[in-house]
Amino acid sequence: MAAVMGRTEIEIKDTTYKVTVPNDPIAKLMYYFDCICTCVEPDSDYTIRRLRDYKNYSRLTSEEEAQLIAMCLGLSPDKLMGSIFHPTDDCGSFSNKFVEISAVKTDVLVTNSLLIGGQQKKVQKVMFFQKNWMENYFIEPLKAVQRRLNPPPRRRESSSCTIL
Repeated sequence: MAAVMGRTEIEIKDTTYKVTVPNDPIAKLMYYFDCICTCVEPDSDYTIRRLRDYKNYSRLTSEEEAQLIAMCLGLSPDKLMGSIFHPTDDCGSFSNKFVEISAVKTDVLVTNSLLIGGQQKKVQKVMFFQKNWMENYFIEPLKAVQRRLNPPPRRRESSSCTIL
């Protein structure tokens, strides 16, 4: 269920904090997934916690990487835009920021819940982001993973024979 609130007063609590994400496509996708999960109620599921732990991206198995990619594609930005993701031109010194909103403007749609890993989760925050955040943590990492999983076919060396 979603609701559009028509209030003119807004109480916003900035809950942004600085993080360092390893320069690896899987780590970046894990951070993208972590941002989604940061906006919903905490999850105690072991698999979800592993898929969010971008600092330890190298510990994921290939099966977990596949789960992560499926989760990110299932929770792609186009599905979250206007509910928990909101584009903006200004996030201060960050490329994204998290806020808790207790009252919202008419132009901000807030959804009550989101389905993650087969479980309904209550939305607790929304995230505002600049265009470069989406490029860095969703679009480019997915392209890199696709290139890694589907390398272009190698050109075969043509062998030439001289017949005497």
